[in-house]
Amino acid sequence: MVQTLLQLTVKDILQRPLFQKAETIASEEALNRTVRWVHIMEVPHVGHLLNGHELILNTGIGWHDNEELSLSFLQQLIDSGASGLCIELGTYTKLPLERLKELALREHFPLIFFHEEVRYIDITQDLHAYFIHQHYSMVSELEALSTQLNQLLLSGKGLQPLLQLLHETTHAQVAFFPYGEEARYIPELPKTDADLFYEKWIFGEIFRLPDIKCKLAHRPILALERMFADLLLYGEQELSEFQILALDRFATAIAQEMMRTTYMEEKKRYKQDLWVTDWLNGKHTQQIIRDYMLAMKPNVKLEQAVVCVFESRAVREDVIDHEAQLLQKQMVARSIFEGEGFYLVPHFTNAQFVFILLDQLGASPFQDRMMRAIQRLQKTDHLQETALFSPFLGIGKRISDPSLLKLSYQTALDTIDIQKDIGVLEQPFYDELHVGKVILMMKQSGSLASFIEEYLGPILHYDREKNGQLLKTLKMYLALSGSKQETAKELFIVRQTLYHRLDKIAFLLGEDYMRPDKRMAIELALHGYEYMHGIIA
Repeated sequence: MVQTLLQLTVKDILQRPLFQKAETIASEEALNRTVRWVHIMEVPHVGHLLNGHELILNTGIGWHDNEELSLSFLQQLIDSGASGLCIELGTYTKLPLERLKELALREHFPLIFFHEEVRYIDITQDLHAYFIHQHYSMVSELEALSTQLNQLLLSGKGLQPLLQLLHETTHAQVAFFPYGEEARYIPELPKTDADLFYEKWIFGEIFRLPDIKCKLAHRPILALERMFADLLLYGEQELSEFQILALDRFATAIAQEMMRTTYMEEKKRYKQDLWVTDWLNGKHTQQIIRDYMLAMKPNVKLEQAVVCVFESRAVREDVIDHEAQLLQKQMVARSIFEGEGFYLVPHFTNAQFVFILLDQLGASPFQDRMMRAIQRLQKTDHLQETALFSPFLGIGKRISDPSLLKLSYQTALDTIDIQKDIGVLEQPFYDELHVGKVILMMKQSGSLASFIEEYLGPILHYDREKNGQLLKTLKMYLALSGSKQETAKELFIVRQTLYHRLDKIAFLLGEDYMRPDKRMAIELALHGYEYMHGIIA
């Protein structure tokens, strides 16, 4: 069993042979200060030279008979977190040092006086040897701990043995707060104490408790840009370096265990693709869907659903780690979408990543959350050595009946098809396509080309023969609701030229081309032309 290394305190140092004749001015609290290093320091200004927890050896040469300078020196040590001050009395410093003693007692800072000449070099050598030995022992114990952690991880026994070993190793209170699950305490706390501890952690009040800073350490359990839990260690005394380093190793081990569990869950979901395929094809009733989803996640909300489809890049199925890549992508997607309030049901094919998203927030802006999640997911994909997403993705129609998911899936595919004709959209939502939906249906039915020819054919033929720019003029005139002044201004032509073009348009399309119903058909034809051939410029 790995044992916690004890920290060296001022009280421990006073038991060593070189300190047997020393006089100590210190409270019990001062004697319990931790010492991590020993250093000879004679200069009067030292605040910026210390890291904290040093035992300072001094002869008083830096302040000599200047009492104010000696008080300033001591205050700097206190403010810098030093552990104590040893002063050799004699040549440079003489008793009494009453104000120095008063300050030290008031601040619970130990003063150690040597009334006889002492070789500071012997003290530093003795204590440094001890520190180095302790460090070596600590490294050895940490290596033994790492081996024990690896054995526990390979045993597959779960989180509880890891938390139990953390307590046995550090002899400190362990608190584990997994998100969405009950908190765990090793050793167990009474329910009232446990609830109070958890409440103080959640609201940040625990950090305002007196002297908590050095007695409490916490580590987030992070994986795949997601925080799974918080791991806390709390001791009655200041936590040692060994305890902190042990906590780091346990945090990593617990993250690996939680990743293993999550990976197994994802693998199980991966095998449920057949059921999801039938759902996307409209083969499940509302009740079957509800029963299945509630079995997977109790209390899941099914009132709002949408399908998001990413086209995948060509990936050979014989790639050894292909399945692992898909599982990892699935885990990343789940973490990101759940962070924005969506419950994810994924489905992969050779050509597509299909994400069924069940909105769990409802009132919060849907499109903003969706785009944040998609942009983060795309960013993680670009950072990988092998990107799996193509530039094309579509977000289908939102539905309130989960048995109609086929409609959302099909409209997501329609959104991708439209982008293949007109280019990638910044906001690839089917609900934002408007005229594009009608044009796509006309294209799919084979009627789009003939519709464009019927309403714009004469204009197109004239422009090809005469380069008359009638199509551009017509588009601008309709867009500006028939304002001749604004149209001439936007086209950078004089009014007489515009009048001539409008007369030609009326001749080719008919004098009634601005009649509301005919104008609507002409505008639809213009959209269809741009859909097929690009923006009219």
